[in-house]
Parts: sequence; structure tokens; C-alpha cells
Amino acid sequence: GAEPLLERLAAEPKLVAVPVIDALKESNTNVYWYLENPWGGFNWDMNFKWPGKISERNHSWRSPDPFPTPALSGGILALRREWWEESGRYDAGMAEWGSENIEMSLRVWRCGGSIEIVPCSRIGHMFRKARPYSFHGEVARVNELRLALVWMPEYLPVIAKTDSTLFHYVAQSGDLSERVALRDRLQCKSMDWYMDNIYPELREDMKQYKTDMKEYS
Repeated sequence: GAEPLLERLAAEPKLVAVPVIDALKESNTNVYWYLENPWGGFNWDMNFKWPGKISERNHSWRSPDPFPTPALSGGILALRREWWEESGRYDAGMAEWGSENIEMSLRVWRCGGSIEIVPCSRIGHMFRKARPYSFHGEVARVNELRLALVWMPEYLPVIAKTDSTLFHYVAQSGDLSERVALRDRLQCKSMDWYMDNIYPELREDMKQYKTDMKEYS
């Protein structure tokens, strides 16, 4: 139910609260898989992933306590309207589907908010074998590029190592000035801060890519 999410929002005005997303089987909707409290992350190619269980990431965690997650899987979430407005809503330059969840994750964490998964709230999601809607790959690529240029500019060499073709879409990335101004106005913390304090596993992942960056360690 929504009540556990609302309880957390009452206590933390700049929180994004997320239920545990359990799995429904497309071929048999009578089957409901209760997942073991996974936390969300993403790779340097900016694809979301579920890296593992919170009990493995934080051995002191006890069920059913809420726990922080570095990234949102999508739009199944709850937050206060005031924080939605203040934190910048979605990037209006992104279209259709893709990267908006990672953009929001970086923006919330780095600009004064936080994201928690609340195990007392659960929702079933049907993970389909094929998308039931049209998907335009070039639009998703532009979304990825906007995400990288605004929120990870100092790590573009790493992103380029994962897929150099992404930068073929620079001319289509649109005006970034509004999102950059938002980042500056909210005095958002750096990507290094995010990796040091919220998602250290992402820095570890970076080591597989050889770059000449001074930040590489």
C-alpha cells in the first residue's frame, strides 16, 4: 500500500520513496514473485540494473527498515509536490522513454534529497518479453546524451569508452542551458561526491575502462 511511503514523506520532505517492485509473470498472472529487497544502480553505459540484495550490500540492515538506493528503476515512486517542483521535475528535453530515471536519481541525491526503498510498500510489475509500445532508439540515445552532458560532464571519457557512438547525437541533444542552470542554482554536489557517498560500486566499475583521466584511480 501507499501508507508506508506517505509516512516516510511526512518525516523526510526531500525524500523520494519507492516500493519494492515484485514480479508478475506475463504468461501466468496468478504467479507473484516476492523479490528479496533489491537495490537499484546503473552502469557507465547508463543502463539501469538491480545489482543485488540490500542485505548483501549492508549487513547491518534489518527487515523491514527502509534503505537507500542509488538509482530509481523508473516512475514507480512517491514524493512531495513541493520537492518535485523545487528539484526540477523531469528534463523536458528528454522524450518518450529512457534515462529519465537515472537523471532523476542523480539530481535528487546530488541536489539535497535522498531516495529510499520502503519494503512495507510493494507493487507487482509485469516484466514483458517485448515492449507493448513503440520504441525509437535514437530518442533514447539523445536522452542518454543529455543525462551525460548535464550530470556527468567530467566523466565523458569513461562514457565514451562504453559506447563512442553516443556522441554522434550531439547535434540532436538540444539546449542544455536550463538544466545546467538548475544544477547550479540548487548547488548540486559533484559526481565524485555521489560515487564516494552514495554509489561507490560505480567507481569500482570504472576501473575496467582505461582512460587518461586524472580522476581515474
